[in-house]
Amino acid sequence: METPGGGVLGRLGEKVLGWIALGLLIAIGVGIWQMPAETKGAIWSGVWRSVVWVAAAAAVPWSARLFIGRVLEQGSNWAGAALIAGYSLIDVVVGVCLMTGWPAGAWGWLAGLGAMGVATTYNYLVTEYLAEMSGG
Repeated sequence: METPGGGVLGRLGEKVLGWIALGLLIAIGVGIWQMPAETKGAIWSGVWRSVVWVAAAAAVPWSARLFIGRVLEQGSNWAGAALIAGYSLIDVVVGVCLMTGWPAGAWGWLAGLGAMGVATTYNYLVTEYLAEMSGG
């Protein structure tokens, strides 16, 4: 019969994973502490620019609330597709401005395309939600 707590092995596994996570956090902290100041500055700059981009990309599609009724009056999927494409273009422009240029290297492009895929999906979900709330 199983115990609700997961048993001794489950608790032991949790303890081991907790210590491994703590060790990794300490190793990352020591690694950051040993970095030159320029490298630390570049990392923090990239992190803050990314956070600002995520916040902007999350806020932009909610502006559709102002004119979603007009888009729905068109009665065409092309109007909705144009709206989502416009929001995605805004996300690209804001991202390029914040990161001061296009991605460098294959990993940068892969990360950028992945972020744009997530942002475009979010744009679609928000506009669909707003269309449903406005009776469309």
